[in-house]
Amino acid sequence: MRIIATSVAVFVAAAAVLSAQTPKPAAPAPGSACSFLTKEDAAAALGEAVTGPKETFRPNGPSACEYTGSGIHKVQLTVYPLTAESAAVYKGLCAKKNKDGLTGLGDATCWYNEKHEELQVLKGFTVLMIEVHRSGDPTEAIKGVARKVYDRVK
Repeated sequence: MRIIATSVAVFVAAAAVLSAQTPKPAAPAPGSACSFLTKEDAAAALGEAVTGPKETFRPNGPSACEYTGSGIHKVQLTVYPLTAESAAVYKGLCAKKNKDGLTGLGDATCWYNEKHEELQVLKGFTVLMIEVHRSGDPTEAIKGVARKVYDRVK
């Protein structure tokens, strides 16, 4: 019994620490992922109503915004601020990946893999990683989200 009580106490303490590291403001912080991805964008990409957003972020670091539909359907945007040096490295890595159908979308744009469920876009010193998980081919839906998000990033 003592082991169970200790385990519960450790779990509660860990949960408190994690929730303190990921503050959730009432409105999206300027420049955070949820300031670039709207509920309407997510619903259009999934072709259904969505719930959310669920936002996570670190001050001056990466942030993520997720909307969920039915089942395992979801749209997620992760925004990574980079330095000039890391942006140059990223461009080199992206140049080695598949770019089918991505002309004119970003300073460097590439598919994460051949499933086209994740698109990576560089704008200046910011990497936008857009994921769309839904029934059917997500290619056009993810490109549509990418165009909208890209236009909102300063």
